[in-house]
Amino acid sequence: MGSVSGSASQIAQTSSCLQCSSDDSGCDEGTVAPTNCPTPNDSCYSLTLSGGFILERGCLGTLSDEEQARCVDPTDRSCTVCSEPGYNRARWPACHQCSKSSNSKCAFHPNRIAFCRNYMEDDRCYAQVVGDDVIRGCQSDLPENEDPCKRNKYCITCSDGDACNGADQDVLKTVTRCVQCKEGDFRCIDGTTTNSECDEREDRCYIKMWREGELDRGCVKKLNQEEQQRCNDESDRSCYSCSGRQCNNHRWLRCFHCAPGQNATCAEEQTNAILSYYCGSFDLGDRCYSKLVNFEVTRGCASDLGVNVDPCKGVDTCVSCSSDGCNSISEAYIKYAGEVKRGSIIQNIQKTI
Repeated sequence: MGSVSGSASQIAQTSSCLQCSSDDSGCDEGTVAPTNCPTPNDSCYSLTLSGGFILERGCLGTLSDEEQARCVDPTDRSCTVCSEPGYNRARWPACHQCSKSSNSKCAFHPNRIAFCRNYMEDDRCYAQVVGDDVIRGCQSDLPENEDPCKRNKYCITCSDGDACNGADQDVLKTVTRCVQCKEGDFRCIDGTTTNSECDEREDRCYIKMWREGELDRGCVKKLNQEEQQRCNDESDRSCYSCSGRQCNNHRWLRCFHCAPGQNATCAEEQTNAILSYYCGSFDLGDRCYSKLVNFEVTRGCASDLGVNVDPCKGVDTCVSCSSDGCNSISEAYIKYAGEVKRGSIIQNIQKTI
């Protein structure tokens, strides 16, 4: 019985690769159609030339021995090799690569776009301000692929397209700014403390009420994980967080709080500042209220009654107001306010008759 010489793996196979350079349309994007290599069983390559300004794709066998050695060296990422037909079409990232110290245009009008020297599928471009310098490049070209923005808030990384790291110097130096203070600072209460930069480039500002009734303002990412979760939870109104420069400068309302059975002087005009304290929930449109129902006076914050609750709805003998401690009025004044309100209603009815 006859035998077949050689195994299936030794049979010559025609190889096809993308064979082009950046001068050819569609080469950088990898959309060029693959063509057959001169030699069978070849591999495909992609490599950068001329300092990253040219990308070349082709059949490995067409390169010099020195270039082939470079491409098959696993430690040399300036060239990639694949054995599957036409697989050398992967996008090779390109970024702005420059420094302000050597090219003044790098700060605001970067114009030096080049392919990254080292190929990495999930590479990112970066731009950072370091002292007086602006540096732009590829993360893969940094030692051990280090994070360029680690411990540098004047820095961005991106991977949403070639040369995405073109943000100008002013943008790089724009960091979230919040009012950062504790109640010991008297300006913290009304939010007039000067805003300052957060430690993180992208952050949210917060106003938070501690259980002890003390107010705190700052940057969310400075809080521990549990507190961050509270502040980012819109349903938890013991902390208010927001996005935007100094957006946490709103005043957290203080009102007098009392109810029948809790305070024998609740019906009287409130002059004891101890009974005026922060509302338990934050609401930008919060109001204090004093109302008389069934001959009993109650005082408090509208926000503590629920979301968008009008404490005076359906009650004539009720007064609401929006400044700190404004619900200090006596029972007699609440009654008077009710009479005025009823009188206005009667006048309006008479006008319609």
